[in-house]
Amino acid sequence: MAKGFFGRARHSVRAAPRICGGLGTARPTHFGILIFRFWKLPLGEELTRLGHCFIGMKIIRAAILYLLLGTALPGVRAQEVATNVIASLIKPAPATKPDVYHLDTSFGCRWPLNGDYRWLMPAMISFGKMLDDHNALDAVFGGGVIELKPGSQADAQAHQPFFLELGVAWKYYFAAREAYLKPYVTTGASLLWMSWEYRNPVDSPNYGVITRDYLEGADGYAGLGLRLHLRKHLECFGEMDAGGVGFLSTTYSGEHNNLFANFGYIGVRGGLSLTF
Repeated sequence: MAKGFFGRARHSVRAAPRICGGLGTARPTHFGILIFRFWKLPLGEELTRLGHCFIGMKIIRAAILYLLLGTALPGVRAQEVATNVIASLIKPAPATKPDVYHLDTSFGCRWPLNGDYRWLMPAMISFGKMLDDHNALDAVFGGGVIELKPGSQADAQAHQPFFLELGVAWKYYFAAREAYLKPYVTTGASLLWMSWEYRNPVDSPNYGVITRDYLEGADGYAGLGLRLHLRKHLECFGEMDAGGVGFLSTTYSGEHNNLFANFGYIGVRGGLSLTF
């Protein structure tokens, strides 16, 4: 044996492998003494050997514990656990419920068949619910502008008429609500409120001289449409309809309504629908 740096006898480097074999019984307080006694070995090498020994013991203990637990479970219990695991893996995903409500926005154009009207351009928003797989009921709110025929009696006295309407609409879909392409029939009715500005002031029975007046009426229609599924919670639709509008005989100010006649129309509209 050779004399070391601290004046004590030290072992040769070949004795170092015995360190690992003795770790099973050596106390943790001896690790520092062992490292300093074999100081000629690089410190990194000593720590690496110690780590390998510690990891090896952990793996062996884990393997033994796994074998003990496996043999402790009875055969019937093991079969039951396996059956439950397999059943959970092959169980189909729960079916998603179809959307019930929808919010629609649309723009359209109507061409009157009579009267002094050139066209109407309505914009509508509706909120509805599927009553079952085929029937839907909507509440509708909309408004638009009316273009009068140039040179007509109505155009000579009224300027920039516009209207608002509030009503309900019913739709029947021929396909189930999960389908990507859904043709349907529809019908609806609404109350209509129209306003315009007189080109020349009018002396009314109720309010004297006025420059603006109002008129109430009703609108009803029936049509055919097609609804297309674009993506989750989003659809588009197009519709053709035919209907008619009727007005009261007296305006809000008490004037006799000789400007806006009742009329029938054909129209188209299209829009987007948000479902949820």
